[in-house]
Amino acid sequence: MKILNLYAGIGGNRKLWGNEHEITAVEFDSAIARAYKDRFPYDNLIVADAKDYLLHHYREFDFIWASPPCQSHSRARKCKVDCINNKMGINVPVFPDLSLYEIIIFLKHHCRNKFVVENVKPYYKPLIFPSVTIDRHIYWSNFHIYDFSIEKKYKIQKVNISSLTDFDISKYKDIKNKQQVIRNQVDYEIGKHILECALNSYMPVQLGLFDVI
Repeated sequence: MKILNLYAGIGGNRKLWGNEHEITAVEFDSAIARAYKDRFPYDNLIVADAKDYLLHHYREFDFIWASPPCQSHSRARKCKVDCINNKMGINVPVFPDLSLYEIIIFLKHHCRNKFVVENVKPYYKPLIFPSVTIDRHIYWSNFHIYDFSIEKKYKIQKVNISSLTDFDISKYKDIKNKQQVIRNQVDYEIGKHILECALNSYMPVQLGLFDVI
């Protein structure tokens, strides 16, 4: 398949996809993009705004994966905002980045091939009901994603550079928050599972899961 991997980061979701597909990755941060390219040298890497690229190229791909920024939706961040004795330095509330829902609505109504949009479980009731929840992430898709259980490998707050055992991110001095980059990865096995669901689904389905609630 021709795959578009938006908001690619360092490619946790892509890790177990292999090299038999034609994969285009889009990442806005040039430092993170260099790490992705070193990790996946056979992928076509584009340093650009993911939404803009999607708007102009969505018809060119068989499968689209989008992982928009999740921090403004995160329950963990809101807990730190609500904590009076916050020691993490995050005590200012922010508006949730609603480009997440822009992407979901756009793909639902315009994309004729398979897509999935991933984000964390939000601190609020999702504005668009997700297709499936797996671990600490929720997914919107136009094909059926079978439920999938994984073993929790670490607690979120304990992620550090040594947690990434298969790729040396420490050498990328211009990546400012390496722990956050590692934490942003989708679990490798989940990424593989969802791609396999897409491969085994003959046609995209319009499930009744996209109603605004």
